[in-house]
Amino acid sequence: MERRRLLNAGAGFSLAAVAGQTITPGAAHAATTPAATTAPADGGTTTAGHRCSGTPVSTFGTASLTAAIVGTTVLGDHAYVVARGQNPTLVGEIDLTTRRLGRTFRLDRGDGGWAATVSGGQVYIGTYPFPDIHRIDPTTGTVTRIGTIGPAGGFVWCLTTAPDGTVYAGTSPRGEVWEYKPQTGTLRNLGGAMAGEQYVRAIAADDRYVYAGTLPRGFIVAYDRTTGVKRSITPTPYGGASALLARGGRVYGSFGRSIVDLAPDGSDAKVIPIPAPERIADAMTVTADGTLYCVGRPSGTVYRRDGDTLVKVAAPATGDEHRALVPLPDGKMLGAVGSGRLWWLDLPTGKAEITELIDIGLSGPDPVQSIAYESGGTVHVGGHYSLTTHRPAHGTSQRIRIPGEPKTLRAIGGKVYAAMYPSTEFLEIDPRRGKVRSMGFIENEQQRPTDMAYVPEADLLLVASAPPAGGLKGALTLVERSRGRLTVHKDVITDQSVMSVAVDDRIGHRTAYLAGDTWGGGSVTPTRPNATIVAYDLRRRTVLWEATPVPGNASLQHIEVHRGILYGVYKRQSGNWFAMDLETRTVLRTGKLPSYGEISVHFGQVYASVFGGSVYRLGPLGTGDDEAELVLGGLGDGWYNPPQLAWERATWHAWGVATRALARLRLDPLCPSGTPSQITAQYEAVLKGLLAN
Repeated sequence: MERRRLLNAGAGFSLAAVAGQTITPGAAHAATTPAATTAPADGGTTTAGHRCSGTPVSTFGTASLTAAIVGTTVLGDHAYVVARGQNPTLVGEIDLTTRRLGRTFRLDRGDGGWAATVSGGQVYIGTYPFPDIHRIDPTTGTVTRIGTIGPAGGFVWCLTTAPDGTVYAGTSPRGEVWEYKPQTGTLRNLGGAMAGEQYVRAIAADDRYVYAGTLPRGFIVAYDRTTGVKRSITPTPYGGASALLARGGRVYGSFGRSIVDLAPDGSDAKVIPIPAPERIADAMTVTADGTLYCVGRPSGTVYRRDGDTLVKVAAPATGDEHRALVPLPDGKMLGAVGSGRLWWLDLPTGKAEITELIDIGLSGPDPVQSIAYESGGTVHVGGHYSLTTHRPAHGTSQRIRIPGEPKTLRAIGGKVYAAMYPSTEFLEIDPRRGKVRSMGFIENEQQRPTDMAYVPEADLLLVASAPPAGGLKGALTLVERSRGRLTVHKDVITDQSVMSVAVDDRIGHRTAYLAGDTWGGGSVTPTRPNATIVAYDLRRRTVLWEATPVPGNASLQHIEVHRGILYGVYKRQSGNWFAMDLETRTVLRTGKLPSYGEISVHFGQVYASVFGGSVYRLGPLGTGDDEAELVLGGLGDGWYNPPQLAWERATWHAWGVATRALARLRLDPLCPSGTPSQITAQYEAVLKGLLAN
């Protein structure tokens, strides 16, 4: 699910909140700076003027280029595709005959739109993180915002058109169905589909009813289109909805690992299991002869229904997500792929042709998923469906397609290791050869990898993960890199996601520390009041102890350990941070940041990089008041996930993002680089340059 905006909506970051601060190194700060004992390559003297010369931020072009798409619909001989993560929302018009990009349309706001449909020769788009409905008139080229149908941070997940042209929408987080009548211009809220279901994830309509498919449990709720009266027609919940159709007097739905075929009143239900390799069917259609087709995820295989089974037809785009499946008048099938591809499939022969949207010009700078630095000056950036390897000194970059979103990366021995959302696949990538190898799947009712740590002595990677919506139990996965073996420990923090994992940095210790989130995957009531820390013995593979650092905080975002002190930052309450002595489990310090993000340790200093484009120094704890100190601000909003830092080993520089440009950041704690309000304009100019290109 697209959650970054929703999660960050309550962060409360304000440039004004930190503007005007005077940043000066305190006595404790100066005493603990490693300059006196360590000689980083870019500053071996304590003379501030020398250390702080030069620019604090150097940019190196777009960090990650993407053509990823979300909503897709077809009108006549044109497809309309909504780009993902482009602000304001970008819609491309693709000529299906020439397979070229024609016009592009910019909506007035938003980052994208999962929902798209056609009514009366007009194209309708439902957007996020403002849940708006927009109309595009292809004849005049005009774009109109019809209305907003939910709170800021919400989504319009699905749109459909009834036979009379009425448009229906499904939303989150209130799980509502809305109706728009183009003939009269009226917009009506039909209300929430089912108590406890926050998502109407799929929608369909016929002459009498509009049908809502919910998530996380997976109900089909039928609304009478005249009276608005609703009732569940689901014999039993089948798992979260992903697609829904109403055709020929039947209702077809993709729910969990099943395709459901039932009458409009819920009777005569037939349940068809999807093939074993698949987790869901993420796009469906019915052809003129009544044959049902669907696409499985993660394989990307097209299946045809044959009685009570699904028969493989072809796999035009393997390992990808699908946004739409559309029969064309010439008998071919059109598929729209999340990574930014369209394919045309000849059903009798199974032969397919593919057009890359990035090659025809529908692309832009990607909100960054993850980043890793490799000795020798190579920087790896994870984006939607891609890993981009940059060699800034040579001015080169290489983009490798990968299946999904790399939530966290590690560069080890010339290879890059990526934990993927939503498949939970663990990948080994050889950037020099352009090779991608699967090391397996975490699975075990997990969906979102959240963090990764490495234990060099054991050649062991530790991966934290969260369940999908409706689940509470996260996992810690141990990846034996040389053997290629994954071992999953589910519910290692009882009824919490595992959001972060850190390894004790003291010699002789083999303990991992895990940070929890009581909200799990969301859309479910937590069973525990506070997020906790767990100490985990990597030898015995057992929990040693559990502690609540600061009561009243439901979700930890990230932790790191330095010299027996565990530093953590909360997501709920956003920006709260603490430092805890691991031996006594005593909290030594608490504080407040403007938002949340990730913590890292470099040259004995503890940093927090947070949403809103700022980097703060949290420690080590000294003799002063130990307030968080702003080291660098004004980096803009270029991250899809919580902001990360990829440190160079021998300098005060880390690699990150300025707006959506790859950036080398000087983070010397003796050289704070102004306040966000003073330098934001510089990076807004960078973003304008990226968008112009």
